[in-house]
Parts: sequence; structure tokens; C-alpha cells
Amino acid sequence: MLDKEISANMLSAIIKDLSAQEARAVATIQLLLNNSAGIASHSDVLDEITKWAKAGADASGAKGFLIERFTTTVED
Repeated sequence: MLDKEISANMLSAIIKDLSAQEARAVATIQLLLNNSAGIASHSDVLDEITKWAKAGADASGAKGFLIERFTTTVED
């Protein structure tokens, strides 16, 4: 019983971490799209948006995979 609880807690923590990564990517893209003129350190905004889009997609895909394969209900 304890092993199942530990496994469930580990999976929940991973899914929450992936959700946070996805949210960070979305927030960063929103910032870049809405305030890119005020961000001097990002000389190539398009590359930055692409980078964060890939990071968000990776997190979303990994989260979906784990939920689909290892849970019966969505944990978020």
C-alpha cells in the first residue's frame, strides 16, 4: 500500500512540475508578445518565442503522456 502511495505522490509531483513549466512558457511568450520592445536583452524575440513554445509543448506532451498512461483521472 505504501508503495502505491509513494508512486502516486511521485507522479503527482511530476505532473505538477510539468504544469508549472507549461505555465512559465505561456507567461514568457505573453510577455514577449506584449512587451518585447521593453526587453533589451532579447534581441531576437522570434527565436525566444520559438524556444519557449517548444518548452511549453514538451512539458504539455510529457504531462499528457503520463496522464494517459499512468492515471485514471487527471491530476493537476
